[in-house]
Amino acid sequence: MPNLAPVHAGLLRETVPGERRVVLTPEDVGSLLTRLTISFERGCGTAAGYEDEAYIAAGAQPANRETIARDCNLLVSIRKPLDVRGFAGSPTLIFLGSPLDASEPVTRSLLLDLARLEGIADAGSMDVATRQATICGYAAVLEGARKLGIGHPMLVMDGSQARPVKMAALGAGAAAMQAIATAKRLGALTYLFGFTDDERERAELLGAKFVTMDPALRHSRAFTGDALIAASRKQLAGQLREMQLIVSSTGSAAGTAPILIDDASLPLLTTGTVIIDLEAAAGGNCAMTKPDEIVARNGIRILGTTTLASIDAQQSSRLFSEGVRRLLERVTTPDGRLRIDGRDLLTRHLIGERFVGESAAS
Repeated sequence: MPNLAPVHAGLLRETVPGERRVVLTPEDVGSLLTRLTISFERGCGTAAGYEDEAYIAAGAQPANRETIARDCNLLVSIRKPLDVRGFAGSPTLIFLGSPLDASEPVTRSLLLDLARLEGIADAGSMDVATRQATICGYAAVLEGARKLGIGHPMLVMDGSQARPVKMAALGAGAAAMQAIATAKRLGALTYLFGFTDDERERAELLGAKFVTMDPALRHSRAFTGDALIAASRKQLAGQLREMQLIVSSTGSAAGTAPILIDDASLPLLTTGTVIIDLEAAAGGNCAMTKPDEIVARNGIRILGTTTLASIDAQQSSRLFSEGVRRLLERVTTPDGRLRIDGRDLLTRHLIGERFVGESAAS
């Protein structure tokens, strides 16, 4: 696609309930102003500890949402804006996509979804999805400890004896590995339920016990077919009986998370068990999960929070902002024009297939 006019970026205030992060910090705004004009919506960083005065001092221009929607040709936010059709023209949008996003409206806007960079080699700090997942894994264990009524170390008092909590991770991504590392440091006995030798190696490096699932079910990220899902549930139901804390983060390429703990499995868990379902936005790994709610069944509590990364909003925002800054430096020229190169592999991942041919021809 042809290069656009000089970029005027708009920094939006988040509107999703519970979302306290901000997409760019004043420090990174200051770095970008050598090549871009940036306006910010008043109050965009307040919940993350960044006041309007800091953005003004960095050189950004305060504006209301209506002015940003009218004047800016590039919009950045943590979550995808809910009111895309309210923006003038066809602005480029940079955001971290979520299964909770509304269906994409008919628009000529260029959508740069940061979720598409997750796990991509050479993305570095631009892979904000992996960085935020790591934060969620850490926060999940701390939240689980609070719900269990324990602190540091993760011990449960049983009469006159103190015994460590047993924590299980379902999944093998950044969130699961960080959850294991955090729980281990807090004194828990940690377990990873997985399929591959690579997962075993990573779990054991963190000091977790690796529980091998049926070798016939080795495609842990595929979960295709009712028989495969049912077999996984049956095996897990028996293995999870002794766990007090379960952090679940098993996704699917199809977008909808596989149900690993169903209605029949739940009563088999120990009373008092806490499940932190990090796939709540994608439907959940537990059949009872509801986004941003706590569901209690048979003495089991299932947390479906989708804003765990906002618990430490300042640190999360700093890491997010670094990735967005580096991305903007990659897709803009030194004189501040948008440069989308469809021949660049990382850019192809970022924009998807919709604009690749057009941008490569520019």
